[in-house]
Order: sequence, then structure tokens, then C-alpha cells
Amino acid sequence: MTIKEVESLCGMTRANIRFYESEGLLTPSRNQNGYRDYSEKDAEVLKRIKLLRTLHISLEEIKALHTGDHELLEVLERQVKLLENQKEDI
Repeated sequence: MTIKEVESLCGMTRANIRFYESEGLLTPSRNQNGYRDYSEKDAEVLKRIKLLRTLHISLEEIKALHTGDHELLEVLERQVKLLENQKEDI
């Protein structure tokens, strides 16, 4: 699928999609003409990134999840504790 289709499907801008690609979080294949060809898996990765970012999960944590260095439950538990601490500070 084209970047325009992925933008529409995931609700992300082209710049965001290319940024996450440059960070190694997705690697779309290339057509014979050199254009990127995004897969359903790439779209799912972007949707997951978008959800995690809305939860204020850092890019470093997202990368660790992507590579399998961290488990989702572990990251979410840490984030809940962080938010609870911030709430107490307020």
C-alpha cells in the first residue's frame, strides 16, 4: 500500500511514518520503481506506535518493545506507576 493509504489508515502524517521508518521500527518493501510498499504488518506497527504514544510511552520503550527487549505488560506497569507519581506531585 502507498504512504498515502497508510496515512489514511493509521491517522499519521507522512513525516511521522517516515520518522518511525528512520528509527528502524518498520521497513516497507520497495516496488520496482523504488516507491515504498507498506504491508498490513507495517500498518499494524504504526497503529501500535500511535496507541503507545497516546499513553506517553517513550520512543526508547517502543523500540525495546519492538525488538522484544521488554514486554508490553512490564512497560505499561512502569507507565502507570510514573503517572501515579505525577498525579501525587500535582
